[in-house]
Amino acid sequence: MEKLMSRMLLSCKEATYLVEKEMESSLTFMEKFRLSIHLKLCKVCSAYQHQSKTINKAVEKWTKNTILTRKLSPKVKSKILKEIN
Repeated sequence: MEKLMSRMLLSCKEATYLVEKEMESSLTFMEKFRLSIHLKLCKVCSAYQHQSKTINKAVEKWTKNTILTRKLSPKVKSKILKEIN
């Protein structure tokens, strides 16, 4: 029984990894299950998940409305390439 429990429970390090992974790609059924159990038991990781989602939304909103989404002109591109080389 102890072996089964140790396989089911995540460490906080594993849980935060899965929180970040979930924002970029899909989790497997088992990863979702284990993460949900951990988040129900660990208020710190639950708060981390909430904060991480908030930060990601803010960054997405910021990048949509800034120069980061604009395309560089050919003149600027060539100038940058000259500087790099």
